[in-house]
Amino acid sequence: MKLLSPSFIGGFAHFLSQLIVKTLRVDICVHPNVVVERQHIYAFWHDKQFAPIMLLAKSKLGQGKHACLVSASGDGEMLSEWLKRLGYRLVRGSSSRKALSSLVNLIAVTKEGYSVGITADGPRGPIYKAKTGPAFIAYKAGVGLIPLGVAYSAKWQFNKSWDKYQLPKPFAKTVIYIGEPLAITDISDMDKVLENVDQAINDSDQKALQILEGREETLSFSYNSL
Repeated sequence: MKLLSPSFIGGFAHFLSQLIVKTLRVDICVHPNVVVERQHIYAFWHDKQFAPIMLLAKSKLGQGKHACLVSASGDGEMLSEWLKRLGYRLVRGSSSRKALSSLVNLIAVTKEGYSVGITADGPRGPIYKAKTGPAFIAYKAGVGLIPLGVAYSAKWQFNKSWDKYQLPKPFAKTVIYIGEPLAITDISDMDKVLENVDQAINDSDQKALQILEGREETLSFSYNSL
């Protein structure tokens, strides 16, 4: 039974995901207004989280300091082992229960200079509808919110999950598009802010797809150069 502990499962998940990542052909494409050395809040959709989670932590973006929120549940124990091995600083908590405490901790980590990656519509949706967390953290910490777009040339899609999760197939071409930062300076009309976040992430996803298909050119780095 010890072999099926959360720690073991997390380590095994890390091993399998690294096997996939090592085969991917990755381009990280950057909007010209992005200063890659500066810290940001990275927001992306839950179904596309595999590539950002696997690739951002090892990059030099934001001075290479990256943090993320992990649930305090049993599933979170497995995920924390996986993410810790990727190099993230972990903030344990929940985006649903005790959400305020989690936000406070993420803001504190951001003020220490860490960039934070967040699934904007997680953990349970509705799909493609941003929640307040990423915008609120960006506002309170005074850093830009970057919409991340992702596209894969070949993928498995799990249609029975609420988010229709996407996992790239080995050797797939993968494009991550780092969109223009949003400056969140006013949250008095949060509904409007969230509409802007939704639109920005959707636009970045579309841009990533256009780059993948050769219909758009932009400043691009190989993964190893970042």
